[in-house]
Amino acid sequence: MIYPPKPRTSNVYLQDGKPLVAKIPHFNGDYLPQSVAMAADLLGGLDCSIHSGDRVIIKPNFNCSFALPLATDLAFLAAIIELLQDHNVQVTVGEMCGKANWPTDEVIEKLGVLPVLKRYGVPFINFQHDEWIEVEIPGNHFKTLHVPRSIYEFDRRVYTGNMRTHNSARLSVTLKLGVGFISADDRTFLHSDQSITEQKVADINLVWQPDLVFVDGRRSTVTRYGRGPYIYPNLIMASGDMVAIDTQAVKELQKFEADNALHVPLEEISQLSLSQAHGIGSMDYILREAEPRIHTEENSIF
Repeated sequence: MIYPPKPRTSNVYLQDGKPLVAKIPHFNGDYLPQSVAMAADLLGGLDCSIHSGDRVIIKPNFNCSFALPLATDLAFLAAIIELLQDHNVQVTVGEMCGKANWPTDEVIEKLGVLPVLKRYGVPFINFQHDEWIEVEIPGNHFKTLHVPRSIYEFDRRVYTGNMRTHNSARLSVTLKLGVGFISADDRTFLHSDQSITEQKVADINLVWQPDLVFVDGRRSTVTRYGRGPYIYPNLIMASGDMVAIDTQAVKELQKFEADNALHVPLEEISQLSLSQAHGIGSMDYILREAEPRIHTEENSIF
């Protein structure tokens, strides 16, 4: 049986018809749950998109067992779980790692994910052990995708992206998170011609679109292969639009000089432009920024 794609998720975080992106400066010592909550509030509030009683699945990035920005930071994941549970929703986390790092069970164990989820009473779904269903999509390269039934059937989907460069897809933020829920055979086709990998990434997100996405931009790397020395953009972002938030992520990463594929006009980044052409989101958006906390109280007496 071939299933239809999920109906397009309507982005409720808009101003004058344009998607909103919230940007919260976050520095060492700031309280992470507060920064995450501020990002949601700056958009207009979690209640706009997620409601009490919803079954929500969080899709993190546990592609491998290395630290941020290669994998979702557990403190960041915990902050999002807290935010959702405070709104009385049923939270589940689901993921499948990259083929080079299989099996997923070992990656999850090395990262220490399950003890964190146990603390919050949150179940984990390893997509490798899930039932796979075939979904028809109107992609340029993919016409169907095989995805886990569980994430297909959840009421709401929340993504937790990192923000870094990538060797074949140019960048890895929220659009590329979809690679974590497609089958092994589909991943093989995705990487079969690395010159068009980022074009294929745009197709993947035609299966469904998340209701809300968060990006952890506290630490990153901008070398061509997405490895190497760390840089520190020191920010947290949120949006209801993957294309908008990934576009802003590119702008943030472009502030750091490096030998990579990001220093081109935005319209030449096909992961963004093709996703926009698919109607997944918009590169034309409004940025809402919080004031950075960069000094102590000036008039305090100790």
